[in-house]
Amino acid sequence: MNWIPITCAVAAYWIIGAIWYMALFGKVWAAGIQQHGVKLEQSGTAAKMIGNFVCNLVAAVIMAYLIQRMGTSGLIHGIRLGAGMAVGFSATALTIQYSWESKPFKVWLIDASYHFLGCIALGAILAVWK
Repeated sequence: MNWIPITCAVAAYWIIGAIWYMALFGKVWAAGIQQHGVKLEQSGTAAKMIGNFVCNLVAAVIMAYLIQRMGTSGLIHGIRLGAGMAVGFSATALTIQYSWESKPFKVWLIDASYHFLGCIALGAILAVWK
């Protein structure tokens, strides 16, 4: 595996998350979570961000492995694979969890769309830059 594109793909996924939750939808997301009865605490933010990075790394390694095994190359194929992974795994897993937890739809939409874009970024970067 080529670790340079994997590292760049992880950084892209992580940066999308930072923009998504800090700049674009953070207040709406936090309000939706708190409406559900979850109290957000600022303590431990660094550990949570590191954990998020590690999870993005796992996703990137698996995506790189799939791209390698499938022989996927090119931007369009990478985007398709990323979108398929996002819908097939991330969105469905979030939907199952959120339906049982009765979380607000807007929170699901913010979370699912973040993973959708993140997985597309992984697929695009890793399929083009092997």
